[in-house]
Amino acid sequence: MKPLALAGLLLALATPPATVTVRLRGSAVVESPEVTLGELAALSGPERMVRALERMVVRTDLRPGQLLRISAREILDALAQAGFDTTRLRLTGAREVVVRRTDRSAAVRRGSAVRVVAAVGLVRVSAPGVALESGDLGQVIRVRVIPTRKEVAARVVQAEQVAVVF
Repeated sequence: MKPLALAGLLLALATPPATVTVRLRGSAVVESPEVTLGELAALSGPERMVRALERMVVRTDLRPGQLLRISAREILDALAQAGFDTTRLRLTGAREVVVRRTDRSAAVRRGSAVRVVAAVGLVRVSAPGVALESGDLGQVIRVRVIPTRKEVAARVVQAEQVAVVF
């Protein structure tokens, strides 16, 4: 083997694999129930790896208006579960990220007027109400029924409409 080819081979073997630097922010505000790594951190490194990591979902089912803390360990665990080689990541910045989901994208927003529907068998009754929590479709939220001033649990069925949970 030629000395130049041998030197190139040795250099290729000695070069460590490309790494991605993940710099965690201290806080983040998100719009959707799914939190991606791109929303929590600034990433730098090989473009293909960065693009794939930015789209990686770290946490799901974040409720509108909810505040939660995601630790660096949780982020690494989520990446490892998804099949990413965490030895190729260099984690810097904050030790945890405080994440808050806005309620702008919620089907029902806290304080908004809603139609409260209660149905048992063939009997269906509705009344005006006020949402005490924000919620996405299918989520159960607290609602105050205006005529009775009672607080009930109701499932969000569409924008501005909830169904009482019995």
